[in-house]
Amino acid sequence: MNIISRWLFRNIPPADEAEFLVRRAASSGYGVFINPDFRRLINFAKQSEEEQNRIFNELVVTGICLLDLIVASKLNDVKHGRRHFWLDVREKIPDAFCGWINTLGMAGEFVDIWKKLIDLRVKEYLEGQNETREVWTREFKNHPDREVLTESAARVENITVGCMLHITRGKASKAADDPLRRHLRAWIIQLNNRLYERVGW
Repeated sequence: MNIISRWLFRNIPPADEAEFLVRRAASSGYGVFINPDFRRLINFAKQSEEEQNRIFNELVVTGICLLDLIVASKLNDVKHGRRHFWLDVREKIPDAFCGWINTLGMAGEFVDIWKKLIDLRVKEYLEGQNETREVWTREFKNHPDREVLTESAARVENITVGCMLHITRGKASKAADDPLRRHLRAWIIQLNNRLYERVGW
């Protein structure tokens, strides 16, 4: 983000930034949900309505979790004076999401379930990312940009595999060339890049 953009955005409250980022992440998950290729890969038409709703939920939560991990990873890189702002943004992500879906008419009991699911998945992905990072660190050990590559690669791969397993209830192939895994990875890479560029101004 250039200097002019930073100047224009400097007075945005953390809650507004969190809401903007949450909407971008959640909308991206919805885009995957309605994608014909994705639906073909998961045999969408043969799934019950309840299962279709669950898959939608997992995609949206995946986007929110990715956002949380990106903000967390960039906290040490932002200017000292902006770190508190981004800590506030990260803290407000679950509430921003729940507040948004509440305005869409979702019952309060379901909003609470969403909040618990986000918290559960974030913890799960944070734990998994440490293991994935070790693998990618070995893979990129001789690359000059290995620190950036391993962090980004670990985040993307961790989220990809986790999302795939949640969507399929653990029944998906873990093969790197699995079509569903490739499809989800392409989405997560794109969303990762879009969010990463925005976070940290």
